[in-house]
Amino acid sequence: MHLFDDKKIDSDHGHQELIGLEQQEKLVNAFCEFVWSDKWSEQSKVLHFIPTILLYGPPGTGKTTLLSNLASGLETSSSKYYRESLDLLVHKDLGETSKAIKSLFDEIKEQAFCGKKVFLQIDDVDSLLSSRYLSNESSGVRRGVNTFLSQIDELLLETHDFTPVIAATTNMFSHLDSAVKRRFSLKVEVNPVLNAKEAEALISPILAIISTDLTIDFQEIELIVLEEMLTPNDLILFMQNVFLQDLIGNDICQKTVLEGLRNTESSSSTFEQQRKSFSSLNKEV
Repeated sequence: MHLFDDKKIDSDHGHQELIGLEQQEKLVNAFCEFVWSDKWSEQSKVLHFIPTILLYGPPGTGKTTLLSNLASGLETSSSKYYRESLDLLVHKDLGETSKAIKSLFDEIKEQAFCGKKVFLQIDDVDSLLSSRYLSNESSGVRRGVNTFLSQIDELLLETHDFTPVIAATTNMFSHLDSAVKRRFSLKVEVNPVLNAKEAEALISPILAIISTDLTIDFQEIELIVLEEMLTPNDLILFMQNVFLQDLIGNDICQKTVLEGLRNTESSSSTFEQQRKSFSSLNKEV
């Protein structure tokens, strides 16, 4: 009986274009190909690599989409894709949380022993794997962190045709336990600042729906994005609002678009304030 179901993604429809993250996506894909290649067994020992990936950065920057894109390219006949959220494994009975984490890794190892390329995506790992040295953390968190670390270590002691890849995302890198950070070999910051060309590629399809006559100075957009620390998702949410304003008959012009964009709340800026707040509590040793 399997407690965790592999997620099926249609390879034709699952992939989403990631503007401004081409290099990050290429690096993650190349790392997975390396893990599943014949070179991994020997070269990983020399490089001191383990098959783990951590994507970190503000919310709405494409971390989850990047990993989902990778999963959409996996052939379902020879691979297993799992996507889990650790906070859903937390149980009021502290021992049950550790059991749930162990069961997840047992499932991964079972599929790997069957010759499958296993890819596990863990969203928002900071929800459980926060620092054990924060004064307000419970013994449940400490036990959860210890169980996760031991399961990663045990996974590395076993031999598989294709070593499972463990990939995780976090909005709060500084909040993670230091030992957890060390267990991730590939750490990739995901926080793109779009230039004029990238902003145009993101916004133009929406503009085409709103008005074929509306022209935008994307050099000005680039300056606003940089000054206001706007993420790609911030731009999309703003353009959704522009569409709704057009839908009810309000006039839309370049001036209103640029002024509105300057007054858009930055999720990256909000994230930075939260990060500093948590950093002041972090007492890692």
